[in-house]
Amino acid sequence: MVEDKILYAFRGWLAFVAFMDLGVTFRSYFENKCILGIHSNLLADEHFIHEDSTLPRVLGMFSFLKAICLIHCSLFIHYKPMFSIGALPIVISIFLYLSEAMYYHSTTLNFFIVFPTILNGLTLIGLIFIGRKLDKPPTECIEENVEMLMNKLKYKKNKKCINKKKLSD
Repeated sequence: MVEDKILYAFRGWLAFVAFMDLGVTFRSYFENKCILGIHSNLLADEHFIHEDSTLPRVLGMFSFLKAICLIHCSLFIHYKPMFSIGALPIVISIFLYLSEAMYYHSTTLNFFIVFPTILNGLTLIGLIFIGRKLDKPPTECIEENVEMLMNKLKYKKNKKCINKKKLSD
């Protein structure tokens, strides 16, 4: 019961992260604002305006695809392959933000880089935690076919016992 509550809470968390990515999509694609592609010598207040709108659209489409993956992961989290569908875009976005800030120096380590990195890192840790919780088999794991055969054998045994009782009476 507690595990179900944790699972539902984490589904809400994934939906929240997907909503944040949809916000990045809106900001990048429709407002032509992007946090990447800025030279590090610019002031923090000037980090949104771009002459070329290609990079904001690419970031917006990536964020939109990531949001779709996270929504699917939150809806079908009880299936094991959904963990990779949710985890891979998160890892790619963490790599994207950190590489742009620390390796390529196209942006500074500001709120718009640190917050999504921390948010995605917490989500990745949660996915790993939930994946390990759901991966544990039940204490008494009997395959469905074996269980059906066992029930059939019990039924035949009980039927024979009933028939013997009727014959003895």
